[in-house]
Amino acid sequence: MTFVLNPTIWAHQHDGGLLAARVARELALGEDVAFCVEMVGQIHDIGLNGVTPLILDKSEPLSEYEYLIVQLHPERGANVLRGIPALSDWAPIVQSHHERFDGKGYPDRLCGEEIPIESRVLAVADAFHSMTTPQTWRSPISPFDAIQSLLRGSGSQFDPDVVSALITAFRVRSTEISETA
Repeated sequence: MTFVLNPTIWAHQHDGGLLAARVARELALGEDVAFCVEMVGQIHDIGLNGVTPLILDKSEPLSEYEYLIVQLHPERGANVLRGIPALSDWAPIVQSHHERFDGKGYPDRLCGEEIPIESRVLAVADAFHSMTTPQTWRSPISPFDAIQSLLRGSGSQFDPDVVSALITAFRVRSTEISETA
């Protein structure tokens, strides 16, 4: 497998990891978990390396076949981490970051608390960041609209406690920014 640094994916992972750490702190999961989700957040899409840019940068909807290729990335990423002794503990988190709270996710169709808490935190932070930043296939939406989308997915796609924590963490951060402006 060839690893290519895609600047868009790297920036998304970096910023999503920082947000995931804020959410973990809001959930009072401890500094070890906050550090873990920040670091895993920065590499969680490593399995996308090797997926052709013709798919990753596509501006129209993916075909069913292309979507199946993209759905392999959590397992690919987990396999990469399993091969690195210092990072192997993070493999289950990467493997589960596209699971859904209702069990309809991939690759293992885990449900609720079967999904590692780190993966549930990462999924919410990742979704929020993806929605609020430009993508090749769509323009970003406002943080307010992204929060509304997360609330609609709360309990089905996302862990409701994690959604609530992200909303609180985002509001706190927004207040901090406006007070320093």
